[in-house]
Amino acid sequence: MKKLISSLLLVLFIVGCDEVIIPPVDEPIIDNPVVEPTPIDENYSRLFDRDVEKIFTIDISQTEFNKLDQYMVSYRNQFGNYKTDQVVSGKLTYEDDLGTVILDNIAFRARGNTSRVRLVNDDQSWNPSHYKVYFDKPLYLDETSEAYQAIDKRSAFGVSELNFKYNRNGESSYVAERYSYELFDDFGVLAPKVTHAKVYLKIGAKKMYMGIYNVIESIDKDFLKKRINENDGDLYKSLWQQFGPATLEDNYPEGAMGLKNELDNYFPAYDLKTNKTDNTHQNLKTLITMLNDLDGKYFESYIESNFEVDQLIRYLAVGVLIGNPDDYRAMGNNYYLYQNSETLKWQIIPYDYDHSLGQGWDGAPIFSNYTIGSDIYAWGNLNSHMLGRDVNHPLVDKILKIEKYQLLYEAYLKELLDNHFTFESYKTLFETVMDLYLNDDETGLIKVPFGLRGQSYFEGKRTDVLSQLEYYQNNPSKRP
Repeated sequence: MKKLISSLLLVLFIVGCDEVIIPPVDEPIIDNPVVEPTPIDENYSRLFDRDVEKIFTIDISQTEFNKLDQYMVSYRNQFGNYKTDQVVSGKLTYEDDLGTVILDNIAFRARGNTSRVRLVNDDQSWNPSHYKVYFDKPLYLDETSEAYQAIDKRSAFGVSELNFKYNRNGESSYVAERYSYELFDDFGVLAPKVTHAKVYLKIGAKKMYMGIYNVIESIDKDFLKKRINENDGDLYKSLWQQFGPATLEDNYPEGAMGLKNELDNYFPAYDLKTNKTDNTHQNLKTLITMLNDLDGKYFESYIESNFEVDQLIRYLAVGVLIGNPDDYRAMGNNYYLYQNSETLKWQIIPYDYDHSLGQGWDGAPIFSNYTIGSDIYAWGNLNSHMLGRDVNHPLVDKILKIEKYQLLYEAYLKELLDNHFTFESYKTLFETVMDLYLNDDETGLIKVPFGLRGQSYFEGKRTDVLSQLEYYQNNPSKRP
């Protein structure tokens, strides 16, 4: 019976082809189901279409805004920062050349780690701010009502939430962070999609054009389902927080691993985002123990069985060229870790690249010239400088001591330089965004005139890395 069902399924799978082949029922059939990728919602493709101008208006009543402002001020008075995740209700309107999408009963808050600020000051002046919008958080509704149930399961644009990030560094090309994410994605590293949009914030009767924002996909269960068709594993957001950096060293303090609770001012370095009920974090603890305790062939065997090593090396190669001093390798900061529930392998996911491509924070005093000239193996260690002690980053330190991974790392750097990391590709993205939003760059609260920049960075970084690759190929004994 099982054999017959398998045969029928195979027939159904290939119907529509020019030729249908029915396997003989007397031959053994091995169950090997084809896993189809999750279909991308039409609105998801629409939202992240790079050739379309987009406008978002976030509408918050004065009453709701006053609640949010009081939440933030009270939190600042208690803890010294505005990092409350309290949300209020609002409405979102999205516009592009295909029409308008209106979403009532969204949840809204400010966002940002060290960059979060009060949205409007006492004198009613507005502050440039990052925002987060949720489509699946029903507020002020009876949990048994149909309206609550509908919003609780709602998505829009194929996602359940969106991040709005303003041009905090005054970066004239507007595209450094987006180019960074797209470079990761093009090179086989899971990374969120990004688009640009004009953003308006309406509070009561007052409407302010805030400026041109990056609109960034969240790294969450929706993201994982779309990209790898699996989202049942443990997902951790890893940041330098009150327990120090997320270096994956085994000397992490108690409390560094947990579930964020900003109401208690608790921000763990390894913040679990999925499978939160009764999770002891044992899988992550085991990973960290093995990364630190194993060496040589034992480490190599373990890492190949338990980590997506190829993707990690791709991540490291892209990171060298982007030159962000605020990532795992230099700071133990700004990345996600995910353990696939089917393969049980971990993988790294990049996050937060507003410091990249020769703009933003330069990483001084450990880095100079925005990482141009930094050795591809002896990368800058900002953690050691900031903490005043030796700090290791075992996931990278040990990987890049293995010869076959060194060769793969160098090969990926060369492939990126040959086919991906070019000023021409950066310029094309810049021109696309500028053509859509040129008339909007100096009219909002955030006024940053468009201007092409980055050529000297691309040229300097390319020359530097090509020179290093030649050096290490000619002097292999100089590798770590």
